Amino acid sequence: MNRSIAAALLITACTVFIGCATARKGPAYSHEQEFRRQLAETTPVREYGYTVKELRFSEDYRKALVVFTHTNNQPGLDNSQRRPNWEFNLALDDFGRYRGMAMQPFYTPGTANTPPIYITVAMSNK
Repeated sequence: MNRSIAAALLITACTVFIGCATARKGPAYSHEQEFRRQLAETTPVREYGYTVKELRFSEDYRKALVVFTHTNNQPGLDNSQRRPNWEFNLALDDFGRYRGMAMQPFYTPGTANTPPIYITVAMSNK
């Protein structure tokens, strides 16, 4: 009888431990299309002609790496006509928003100081 009780307690403890160890996924998990749709409405795309080149999430979907590439970056262009890729690291806040900021990776004529560009992607916590 003691062995069966000990075995039952051990199985219960393992179940609780494994259940607690499972990481909760961020709200972008399985909603990548909505995430991409909102990225298509951001400043790098609308105002500077960039497109989303790469989108990667951390294992728990609490951080995202977004790499934008410029539409003029085609083979055969010389370096003076190309714009560098633009990377943003977005982090999930407590309100279901992925937020991040990056400086422009290129010079804008007529500006002494280029302000940072902020990106926010709002996902509902479902």
